[in-house]
Amino acid sequence: MAIKTSTFGGVHLTGEDAEKFRRQVKYGRPKKAAKEALERGRMLLKEFDEKGYVTLYPRPKP
Repeated sequence: MAIKTSTFGGVHLTGEDAEKFRRQVKYGRPKKAAKEALERGRMLLKEFDEKGYVTLYPRPKP
């Protein structure tokens, strides 16, 4: 089990870590925050496609 990285390469998972990652990708369910982030990203992409730029505003702290 190991996680290997390099300056010019990607991340390589082996052994137990690789199996856990495969299960997460296949059976995992996204969290609410991930779904909301995806929706915000889609709205930004639509705005970019229409106007050619995107204006970002910081969100207030909860």
